[in-house]
Amino acid sequence: MREVFSLEDLFNVMIELESMGSVHYSNMKNMTDNSKLIVLFDKLSKQELAHKELYSRFKTEIVTFSSQKVDDEYKAYMDCLLTQTIGFLSENREVEDFEKGFAIAVQLEKDTILFLNELKEIIGSSHKEEIDRIILQEKSHLRALYEYSQKIV
Repeated sequence: MREVFSLEDLFNVMIELESMGSVHYSNMKNMTDNSKLIVLFDKLSKQELAHKELYSRFKTEIVTFSSQKVDDEYKAYMDCLLTQTIGFLSENREVEDFEKGFAIAVQLEKDTILFLNELKEIIGSSHKEEIDRIILQEKSHLRALYEYSQKIV
């Protein structure tokens, strides 16, 4: 049996993650004189906005899932993830320390990848290709941030 599920809470958090990421990367871009980092942060900011638009579109669509995949244990797990991420978002709105900014960016990317992997597991196959593409982009963001953080530290 299949049910209709909007995944609204998950999409709201993902939209907020991408919005925060875009603003965060714009702020990071303004905190450095390194031309390569400026280009990287500008690129990341624009990609986060594109992801936000995609999640906004997903949010308005009806997404189906197997009720067997979303039992009480899974709902509790997702509630834990959502609660922790919302807390993280609330605590890290503004950053003035460049090093801390990198750490926040890495956490934002990790959280997004985690949520995308969970989303991919429960939704129908119609969106999996788009989600896989975004996961690859988010992983490339994470790698780029890590590589630059190793040069800075």
